[in-house]
Amino acid sequence: MSEPARIALLQEMMRDAKRDERGGLLVCLVGVVVSVAGFSTLPLARNSLELGVVGLVIAAVGFAVYLHYARLYSRFVGQLAKIAFKSAMPCPQCGKELPEGDFNFCPYCGSSLKSMDAIQQELLENNVTTVS
Repeated sequence: MSEPARIALLQEMMRDAKRDERGGLLVCLVGVVVSVAGFSTLPLARNSLELGVVGLVIAAVGFAVYLHYARLYSRFVGQLAKIAFKSAMPCPQCGKELPEGDFNFCPYCGSSLKSMDAIQQELLENNVTTVS
């Protein structure tokens, strides 16, 4: 699968996970409302205790759904960040992916990562700054 296709798929899965996360939160809130309604009418209604317990169960299930999809969403965000911050090019000598950061040498094989033009330009800049 190409990288743009993976990014698009991850973004779609993130939208779905966020939608399901909100749904779980909504179910949790409905459960809390039902539970409060049940427990607040204890002296008035005969079955209000059962209604309160059912509300607590609904809230617990909704909260579990919310936590599941929140965790899934954060996993997708991590995968997308990993793709986004991937090194632009592998090491020219060994071909391994370079870690994030600005390195002068490959951490795996030790070969220079700067081209000769970049090295000469850097030497010229250093000479100009030390002379002035």
